[in-house]
Amino acid sequence: MKQRLEILSIGVSHHTAPIAVRERVAVAPDRLEDALRDLCSRPGIEEAMIVSTCNRLEIYAAVSGEEGAAAARAFLREREPTIDRHLYENRGLAAVRHLFRVCSSLDSMVIGEPQILGQVKEAFRRAEQARTVGRILSRSVQRAFTVAKRVRTNTQIGAAAVSVGFAGVELARKVLGTLEGRSAMLVGAGEIGTLAARHLAGAGCRDLHVVNRSRERAEALAAELGATAHPWDALFDLLVRCDVVVCSTSAQEPILTRERVQEAMRKRRHRPLLIVDLAVPRDVDPRANEVADVYLYDVDDLDRVMEENRESRRREAALAEGIVEREAQAFYAALHNEAEPLLRAIRLQAEEIVRNEIARTLGRKEFDESQRAGLEALGRAIVNKLLHLPTTRIREAGLEDDGALLAAAASLFGLAPREDGARLDPDAGATATERTEAAARVAPASREVLAGRVERERPHEEDDAEGEPAPLPARLAYSGSGNS
Repeated sequence: MKQRLEILSIGVSHHTAPIAVRERVAVAPDRLEDALRDLCSRPGIEEAMIVSTCNRLEIYAAVSGEEGAAAARAFLREREPTIDRHLYENRGLAAVRHLFRVCSSLDSMVIGEPQILGQVKEAFRRAEQARTVGRILSRSVQRAFTVAKRVRTNTQIGAAAVSVGFAGVELARKVLGTLEGRSAMLVGAGEIGTLAARHLAGAGCRDLHVVNRSRERAEALAAELGATAHPWDALFDLLVRCDVVVCSTSAQEPILTRERVQEAMRKRRHRPLLIVDLAVPRDVDPRANEVADVYLYDVDDLDRVMEENRESRRREAALAEGIVEREAQAFYAALHNEAEPLLRAIRLQAEEIVRNEIARTLGRKEFDESQRAGLEALGRAIVNKLLHLPTTRIREAGLEDDGALLAAAASLFGLAPREDGARLDPDAGATATERTEAAARVAPASREVLAGRVERERPHEEDDAEGEPAPLPARLAYSGSGNS
């Protein structure tokens, strides 16, 4: 009997390994597909996906027991011999849970950040290109994307700003309301200030200006941001014009004094001015906050905002963890349940019969829209009621690896194996004609067994109708069961 494949996640992250280790095990984008093929050529690894970012290197794989897990560990040791002390490894439900948490940004350095989902999507796309993902990883990753969307929709985990740039934008919105059409000035070309300027542009500030002592650096940054570069001596004039000022220079003394800001406010006729001072030492005299209609925030102010927001995200993360846990358990229960493809095929078949019969009925008579909708709702209700008990029994059989019951159900619904050993897989997108043809090609042996059973039971049909249904032959073998 072929060993059932198990989902595995193994790797290192910012939780377990310093950046020096993460750098050594990282897989460059132009080497990713080669690495994937290398992984899948190793014994016990049937499917593989690699997520390689600045904060993590993780392998997700469908493996056959310990052999596959050992092969994945060996792959990582080849990249970094000391990696064992930093590794974490999850299998089965724990691996599914970990994948769902990663995609939902519950395992990120900044909880709730959206970038990781895009990174996993790109990793999956590359694995598809390399043809190293199959049924198990495809289903697991696609469900992880769905769960991540549900977490983002049903919680506020990503709503509160937890980076300096986001916090600056949040403050700007509180002070000025909408940022659409507002003007902003970046003083200095430091990395943190540049990130804040990007966030302001993303929030709607379309009139961006860059002032820097180095004109070349100002022009380069302005080109990157879609802004306008100015010489240093334009600083005061722009202070009068702009609504938001972000300072991030390396000056040792304040470049904006209280008096300079007060003079600018007179010329502004006291239109509100927001100044975000990201520099240490500070670029703006703290007494500028005493000037009417000036709102000055430094890095400590922003840190208080971010801590409040981090606490908010922690509360939302607790809700998200509950969603992830429920989804992971439900998905894992269905992942290896061979009844699920059969149930989907049965439902597709039933819904198609309803659609065809409704179409035939509507084709002969005139119905208004409400009557049509009523007929369709009636058809769906009948299908649901008729299939409820069989669905429950078939799903239980799948969880218990009861191949005999699955085979009987497949044959009764005309979805049994064909004579060539193949079977209908609804995941493959079979057409209605293909499903009909598949039902007509039920293996003769299965048809004969069923026919014989019906003949033997026919004298007792009335008794059977009142009691439990008689068991079907155990020798019918549904090829999709876990016993194959």
